[in-house]
Amino acid sequence: MSKNDIQNGFLEWKSIERQLEELIKIREKQETALLMEKGLSLFHKMLLLVNNLEHIPENVSLKEIKIKPINVEERLDFIEGRQGSFHSFKQLAELFKELEKQYAKKASLEKF
Repeated sequence: MSKNDIQNGFLEWKSIERQLEELIKIREKQETALLMEKGLSLFHKMLLLVNNLEHIPENVSLKEIKIKPINVEERLDFIEGRQGSFHSFKQLAELFKELEKQYAKKASLEKF
């Protein structure tokens, strides 16, 4: 895991986010759902990278991970149940925003 991997992941999300905004505008639910799946996969990857993990052990839940957005499990359940909806997209965008802020805080604290 490197700082570059994390920064590239957040940049990749911004690209996906722009594409999703366009798909939602034209109400293309099927393509939106497919791209949301890619975004969800990226979010899980970023959650691991930010926490310096390669995978989440089977007996550990997301609640036990140190750096994560508030209510991440419930919010991910909501998104996964409605991948083609505008509300799911907004929720995923907020999760990325919160994770990026928490990563920035962690990175700044590690410098001291």
